[in-house]
Amino acid sequence: MLLIVVLVLLAACAGLGYELMRTRRQMLVLRAGSAESEEELKRLQASQSQVIHTTKLASLGQMVAGVAHEINTPLGFVKSNVEVVGDLLDDYRKLVRQYDAAVQICLQPVDLIFNADKASLDKLVKHVEEARRKLFEARAAVEKSPLLKDAKELLGDASEGLAQLSSLVLNLKGFSRVDRDGMDTMDLNEGIESALMIAQHQLRDRVKVVRHLQPLPKVRCMPSQMNQVFLNLITNAAQAIDGDGTLTIASKAESGQVQMDFTDTGCGIPDDVLPKIFDPFFTTKPVGEGTGLGLSIVHKIVKGHGGTIKVRTTPRKGTTFTVSLPVNGNGTAAAEPA
Repeated sequence: MLLIVVLVLLAACAGLGYELMRTRRQMLVLRAGSAESEEELKRLQASQSQVIHTTKLASLGQMVAGVAHEINTPLGFVKSNVEVVGDLLDDYRKLVRQYDAAVQICLQPVDLIFNADKASLDKLVKHVEEARRKLFEARAAVEKSPLLKDAKELLGDASEGLAQLSSLVLNLKGFSRVDRDGMDTMDLNEGIESALMIAQHQLRDRVKVVRHLQPLPKVRCMPSQMNQVFLNLITNAAQAIDGDGTLTIASKAESGQVQMDFTDTGCGIPDDVLPKIFDPFFTTKPVGEGTGLGLSIVHKIVKGHGGTIKVRTTPRKGTTFTVSLPVNGNGTAAAEPA
């Protein structure tokens, strides 16, 4: 009887040892799989970061191209106007020289009076009459000349062009606050205006911009990230409009929140596409024309600021993106930059 009990105990111990060894092998396999998964996760994160960085560089390139276009246009007509003004001033100098010559002709009889006889006096009278006629003609030409008026108008246009350049530079400076990529207070209406200025080359002569911007309290946020949100939404709206259309931007503040609506009259978003628009790497654009990260980054930035982004759309009629942000900036944007 004792022998049977010993055998049973030995068998139980052997089974337990086998189970322990099998469990240990499984744990080693799981650990190896976990380490491999962690390495794969790190590779995926690095790859995603690289793609996002590439997308930001592409957006920066697009912005630089737009800024170059915006700067080139006023610079072109400022240069042209200044050159024309130079020509007009040369023409005006010719008129002044003609007037001076007429004045000199009028002064010549003074020398003749002192040594004049009757014949000379008759000649002098004719000379004075002719000099008076030339003087009046030269004076009338100076008074009627549009040269100074044209030059003043051209210089006014040039001044306006320089003002546009100054405004563009100031907006660009406010837009690209990457050197201060931390939490700060910001007037979101100013950010919208800066983004509109940067995207002007995509809107001009095609997309009419309607503003309904109410006074807003300053919002605590990352200004460079919010500017990126505005630029992406405005650019998407412009690309959604085939031909002429309207982009309406409205802002308001209520209940500790700031709300901004971006409404376009574009093609709208199909029902089967709508659930995927905020997914990373999803795009309806042809290969090579989009990474599918624009709205994904917008969603991440807004969410990181403790806000929400919603979309309403009607196919072939248009789309509205609504961004809501808390005024006090109680999100996690500072800890998780997009």
